[in-house]
Amino acid sequence: MMKTTHSPLPTFLLCAAFLLCTWCSCSSSDDPAPEPTPPDTEEPAPDPKPDPDPDPDKQPPAPWPYARLTGLWNHLTGLDATAVATALDVNMIWTNDPEYNGQMTWEQSHMYKSLQIPGVDYVFGKINRVAWGWTHQGSLEHARWVAGLSLEHPEIIGLYLNDFYDEIEEGYRTEDQWREIIAAARSVNPDLDLWVPHYPHRNQGQHDFDFDINGVIVNIWGNRPEQIEAMEEHIESSLAHHPDKYVIAGLYLHSGNDGGRWLTEAEFKKLLGYYVELVNENRLVGIRLFSADLFQDNPEYIGWAQEILEQM
Repeated sequence: MMKTTHSPLPTFLLCAAFLLCTWCSCSSSDDPAPEPTPPDTEEPAPDPKPDPDPDPDKQPPAPWPYARLTGLWNHLTGLDATAVATALDVNMIWTNDPEYNGQMTWEQSHMYKSLQIPGVDYVFGKINRVAWGWTHQGSLEHARWVAGLSLEHPEIIGLYLNDFYDEIEEGYRTEDQWREIIAAARSVNPDLDLWVPHYPHRNQGQHDFDFDINGVIVNIWGNRPEQIEAMEEHIESSLAHHPDKYVIAGLYLHSGNDGGRWLTEAEFKKLLGYYVELVNENRLVGIRLFSADLFQDNPEYIGWAQEILEQM
């Protein structure tokens, strides 16, 4: 009987393969599990918010019907502002008649006297603050008086409601009282433009200005260096807030709490120069300079203003 001889090589290879697989399996079970890939922690940039749709009720005003205004505030009725007004070549005075008492004539009024200054073609009347002694009833009578005069004297192109929102915020007038005053003026001359101030540094952009008014004067007040530095932001936000109103920008030579502060030459020229640019771009209908007595007492500002205003 023939004996069969088997080669040991296949058996060796089979065992080697089995041992290798076993070792790999045991080795991998002792390794720590791979750490998961950390998620991307940087949030993707949000999509920019679309511009809000324009308010259909806030349409651009009709084209400005007068010359561009270089206005001078003269709140001192006894001051002859002729020299300052002539030097600055202003064409409009912001007047300051006392509360109408039922007796004042046109020729006695500060409006009339201001119009006698050569080159002054326009004036604004004014409703003054209750905080300074005016009464509500007197304000109603004054509104009717100015509106009536404006029918006879078209040089009265506006009625200014002084410190409009300050009076509301400080508790001197209510919104309803201002609406009564506006209605009183409208009842006599519905075409007389009514103006209110807007102080952006006082956060008055929070208000809707939804009253029956035509124009807004935006004021940089306080003369703090950081305020002057942020002038474009203040004015641009205000212009955006009043797409349906005429806008004038106001400049104070000296203003601020605790005694105030004078604008430096550089600040004055920077601020006024920016206003002139906006007037030239037809984004402002004019400028208001505060005030006649400050220019008179500090004539260096007249020279600085002349240098800038000649660009308008």
